[in-house]
Amino acid sequence: MTSETYARVVFQSPLPALDREFEYVVPEELVTSLAVGCRVKAPFAGQTKVGFVVALESEREFVGKLSSISSLVSSLPVLKPHVYQLLKTIAHRQCCSVGELLDSAVPKRSVRVEKSFQFLDFEEAVLTPGRRFAELVRPIFDSRSQTPGFLTRITKLAGNYFQAGRSVIICVPDFRDVAALSKLLAEVLPIGALVVNDSNVLGSKRYVAFMAQLNSKPTVVLGTRSAIYSPVSANSAMIIWDDGDQSHQDQQSPYLTTREVALIRGAQFNAPLHFLSHARSVEVQRLVEIGYLEESPVSAWRPRVAMSEGRGLDATSFKAIKQGLETGPVLFQVAAPGSARSLYCNACNARSQCKTCNGPLWMNASHQIVCRWCGKFNIDFKCKTCGNEKLSQGAAGATRWATQLGKSFPGIPIKEVTAENGPVEVSSKPQIVVSTPGIEPVAIDGYSAVVFIDCQAQLGRDSLKAPEDALRGWLNALGFMRESGLAVAVGATQEVSKALSLGEVIETASQMLAEREELGFPPARRIVSATGSRELVSKLGEKLAQLPGVSVLGIASAQSNSIDADFRLLATFTYASGNQVASSAKEFLLSLSSKSVRTSAKSGRAMRPITIKFDDPRVL
Repeated sequence: MTSETYARVVFQSPLPALDREFEYVVPEELVTSLAVGCRVKAPFAGQTKVGFVVALESEREFVGKLSSISSLVSSLPVLKPHVYQLLKTIAHRQCCSVGELLDSAVPKRSVRVEKSFQFLDFEEAVLTPGRRFAELVRPIFDSRSQTPGFLTRITKLAGNYFQAGRSVIICVPDFRDVAALSKLLAEVLPIGALVVNDSNVLGSKRYVAFMAQLNSKPTVVLGTRSAIYSPVSANSAMIIWDDGDQSHQDQQSPYLTTREVALIRGAQFNAPLHFLSHARSVEVQRLVEIGYLEESPVSAWRPRVAMSEGRGLDATSFKAIKQGLETGPVLFQVAAPGSARSLYCNACNARSQCKTCNGPLWMNASHQIVCRWCGKFNIDFKCKTCGNEKLSQGAAGATRWATQLGKSFPGIPIKEVTAENGPVEVSSKPQIVVSTPGIEPVAIDGYSAVVFIDCQAQLGRDSLKAPEDALRGWLNALGFMRESGLAVAVGATQEVSKALSLGEVIETASQMLAEREELGFPPARRIVSATGSRELVSKLGEKLAQLPGVSVLGIASAQSNSIDADFRLLATFTYASGNQVASSAKEFLLSLSSKSVRTSAKSGRAMRPITIKFDDPRVL
């Protein structure tokens, strides 16, 4: 009697009950061609589905009757063992399923690409364990390469690791950084050594890039947050630029950040890890203060930022723009896009609310009334307080500022940059570039002046991270200014003014962290939220309250963009109790799996009776 071979297979499913490995018998004709990480078809939940082989064994665990694998989809090992190990660790920490994460780690298959791909298994070099660093990069424009200085620093750091025979993963916030950095890296790396993960290209091209990462030769992988799942060697060096940028945060479950995945990957595989930024996120500052990250040497710098207590386009900012236009372009950073960043009832002056989700309304560049939360148009607005149908505009957005600047500086080109139509680069000719934080184009020779006009609005946003986000946006903008340039911040508070005028960035981050620790808020503690019926969230709250290190903050009506969300539970917990909290939450979800699900009043689709989110920054 010949011995059988058994395969463990995982499937892409977000259901907690299906978050496990399933055993199958490997047909004799597939034994020699099957490999760990390859795609197969197998019977699953009454149908044949595609899954990934994660183990091949000579003994079985399940004592009942096992089904057989139906067919081999591809023999290529697309799910590397170390990537699968990473996904399992993340799924446990964040109380989600491996099936939810597989899409991020393995892109959709392209048969044509696979047929032309040649898999080469190189012998990986034995490398020493890596160290973990936090590095504050001086925000200055590099006139030699005509790029912001942080791009030069990342290129040098990646080149050093590559020359030492180690693969590198570089994660940046968006496509602008990818485009600029890929040019510099292509100049210093051998042909074929750079792989760019570009989410804006066709799926087949993305799959080509993914295939190039399967070969175990040293490779530099550049991309946005999904690049952190790259299948290059487990101990690849990781460079994360500007970890505090919201683009590093998944906008849907399980709400992971590049920073957290990089920390998990680095700890699992002893990989080098670098967090580079102009501004220090409070999360990274905490890791520095507890000794988990080493502080890289910081060069002293004092930016030329004039602090103005005025409002709007005052005398100080007007003078800076006028002087800057004498030698080059001027960057004019505002808080929000569109014509007006907020709208109010013309009769009772109540702040306008979306008719769908109660979110705040604003007016875009086309003078359309849009909700900031759900993005829906509110054409037939009616005030929920007094019933009035007329609106008045609040503070100016980028479009109205561009119009005002055109009147104040006649004859000067005014360029309004938006996320939809913004260029990534502008010429060195005198002009005023109006932009919101994060989408500023690069000026060829750097900006001769930078003006931050809406400091109070950015600092006053209804968010725990408002001061941190505002400071990060301003320091990043200073990185586009030439060294001889002058910046003006109008309305900045004392809380952040020292970081801008004296370069005390680390001290400011440390102060913000101390405030969070005093309040017991993230990142001093982790946070979990649950949304659903009052009965279910109350039961979950009672269950979590019994665990050590957990503090239930309370239950309130859910203020979100979901009309189906009834109540929300908020609880904080220590990092040490994270495994217990995640396990307890998952047990609670599994206990509900046999119960009837809710039906969405908005879409008519079935939905989970309760939604649990770990570390979602938007709840505070």
